[in-house]
Amino acid sequence: MNNILDIILKDSYTLNLVKHRVKTLKSYLISQLFSREKAALESEDLIWLNSLDTSFYQQFSKDNIYEIFSDIEAKIGLLPLLNIYVPFATNAQVISQIGQYLRNTFGKIILFDTKFDPNLIAGCALSWKGIYRDYSLRSKIEEKKSEVLVGFKKYLR
Repeated sequence: MNNILDIILKDSYTLNLVKHRVKTLKSYLISQLFSREKAALESEDLIWLNSLDTSFYQQFSKDNIYEIFSDIEAKIGLLPLLNIYVPFATNAQVISQIGQYLRNTFGKIILFDTKFDPNLIAGCALSWKGIYRDYSLRSKIEEKKSEVLVGFKKYLR
């Protein structure tokens, strides 16, 4: 079971992508095992499904598919999730770079979710296990707000 989840997580860095790939894989396998009609899939999903080894698909049967996916979905809910707040829209390349950095740095599977926060300035904020930390310029300005205001007041006279 862990082998299946490890393969799904290999290059899936965000919680949304993992859930999407599990849903896609489940739909694809159900159509293969129980239906003559092929599941309608996006080209990116087809590329990902085709990248999986044939031995991967041999782990699934009509008898175990629902149990396997029930277990996988439960395990996904237990994975640590890092929320990253950024002041810009992200794309697949940025997501991949962040995901690779996190896995190389921490040496374990950490899923993350990016959230757009236009109030951040030149940096990001992180939320991990209920603890929020702002590492942006906005937080530094807030910390030094009184000093900045005193400095500005000198020039207003």
